[in-house]
Amino acid sequence: MSSLTEKKFVTLRKRLDQLGYRQALGIESLPLVERLFSDLLHTTDSLKKTKLGISKHVSSNNDTTQMVEDAIEPYRVDNARLVQENNSLHLDLVKTKEELEAASKNLKASIRQLEHENADLRFLNSQFIQKVKTVEKESSSKTDTIQKLQEKNLQAVIQTPGGRKRTIPFRRQRMQIDSTLPPPTTNAYISSQPDDPYIA
Repeated sequence: MSSLTEKKFVTLRKRLDQLGYRQALGIESLPLVERLFSDLLHTTDSLKKTKLGISKHVSSNNDTTQMVEDAIEPYRVDNARLVQENNSLHLDLVKTKEELEAASKNLKASIRQLEHENADLRFLNSQFIQKVKTVEKESSSKTDTIQKLQEKNLQAVIQTPGGRKRTIPFRRQRMQIDSTLPPPTTNAYISSQPDDPYIA
């Protein structure tokens, strides 16, 4: 066995003993065990690095989660406020809709009542128009009768010297006033009365 191989063997044996691997080690299996030991150390180191990275990542994720929570907190508050406002507006809308429906129902009832009253008034109006026409017709007939009677009673009869009588058709008499009477200068009918009603 060369001194280099022996030195490698001693060094590897010490390291295996330090890690708790005290099984027998043959010189012929030295390259294989050395390679396996190197892979073990590399794997252990990689595992430590991975655990450290995961720990940092989890910590970073926690920080990120906290940052996200902090960032969305104002939006949560706004969302709660907006939901409350939305609910309030919805209640107001429902109340306004109910009031509008009630007002519409009342207006429709008033319209129906006014339509019935209008129909009744139109019926009465047509009856009154018919009565007015009848009265106007009767009045016109009576006016014609009165005029004929007046013409008969007021016809002027003129008797000529030959003894003949002649009738003149009826003419209405007219009076034209050019001016009114002047006001009196003195009032003879004014009697003076004493100021005291108890004095005779």
